[in-house]
Amino acid sequence: MVKKLRHATGCAATLAMITAVGLPQAFGLGFRNPDQDARATGQGEAFVAQADDAAAIYYNPGGLTQIQGTEITSGGMVDFPESHLKGAGSGGQMNDMAFLPHLYISSDLRIFGVTNPPWRVGLGFNVPFGEAANYAKNGPFKYIVTSASLAVFNIEPAVAYKFNDHLSLGAGLNIYDATTDLRQHVPLPGAPDGTFHFYGDGVSFGATAGLMWKITPQHTVGIVYRSPFTVQFDGKANLNTVLGSQGTSAHTSINFPQSVAGGYAFRPVKKLKLEVDIEWTNWEPLHSVVLHAPGASFDGTTIPFHWEDSLFYEFGAQYDIDDHWTVRAGYIYSENTVPNSTFSPSVPDSNRNVFSVGLGYAVTKRYNVDIVYQHSYSPDRTVNNGTAVDGTWESHGDAVIFGSCVKF
Repeated sequence: MVKKLRHATGCAATLAMITAVGLPQAFGLGFRNPDQDARATGQGEAFVAQADDAAAIYYNPGGLTQIQGTEITSGGMVDFPESHLKGAGSGGQMNDMAFLPHLYISSDLRIFGVTNPPWRVGLGFNVPFGEAANYAKNGPFKYIVTSASLAVFNIEPAVAYKFNDHLSLGAGLNIYDATTDLRQHVPLPGAPDGTFHFYGDGVSFGATAGLMWKITPQHTVGIVYRSPFTVQFDGKANLNTVLGSQGTSAHTSINFPQSVAGGYAFRPVKKLKLEVDIEWTNWEPLHSVVLHAPGASFDGTTIPFHWEDSLFYEFGAQYDIDDHWTVRAGYIYSENTVPNSTFSPSVPDSNRNVFSVGLGYAVTKRYNVDIVYQHSYSPDRTVNNGTAVDGTWESHGDAVIFGSCVKF
């Protein structure tokens, strides 16, 4: 029986690392959240070669040199995802609403009396990683996950330098503060289910670097690199059954991926802007996760992931109707990250098509607002790995992203 408890609770603790209550489902990118600004999302995240608001801190810090004065960009994403296993009923469905905020502040330092500065500085806050998982307590996945959370908050001070009218470089320090929480059932033959709970948190550091090259006023190329990082989650694990309780300090580590994105922006006319990006996310180093809980029956449990690298293709357009109104549209195709052998209801990843339309309104020359509607759709995915997740999975989602920008 100890062996069974060891396996079940080990699976639970590991899955806790890859799920997030209160965060939107990522698509084709494991538990990465790519939507971090309304303008960018309205253009299908094709923003690396534009990055012309303070969200450049995330999308390409080299783009900060385009901003004059001081700018504050803020907003959030309200997500309505749905994933379910056909034939499993409501217990096999995940459709919780979620919210993802962001805030960016940038300045060219003129507020301190600096004239014609080549430098820009910025500070950003967002949630670049996290995944929602919340299923019925007595549903088909209760021995895998009932509720769980992972949230990785990013605080990013950034700096950029404009070498000339064509070339700018930027860099940011990523300070990651992560938390996770999991609750699930544990099977006991001939006895009521037990329950397992794990909570942990940790801090890690990474870096972001970006380049923007304006070949001509009509043609711009951008590239951004985000470094990998590892978070050690330190916390507690508790197993409660009719046989007794085990509570102990526990920890585990998870490797988060590096990524590279490149983009090309083209202005055929002054009012129209087009961009195409390709982004690579390096999930391959996420081979397995080990739970360490000294003295507990589940200490040392190792769970394989074997996630695969994925590509993210982004296409976007922006058109300025007049001095006040701007329309945007975008399309994304994202590749699946999670292989069949390690598919989990916590991360029901799949190839996905994502469509977005957005509208911006400049209230004044110093204040504008944006709103975006996004719809995502995946072809049905059939899973067969000998677990409770076997069958055909459907997933789609709708989201509204809003934002505002104030300039000083």
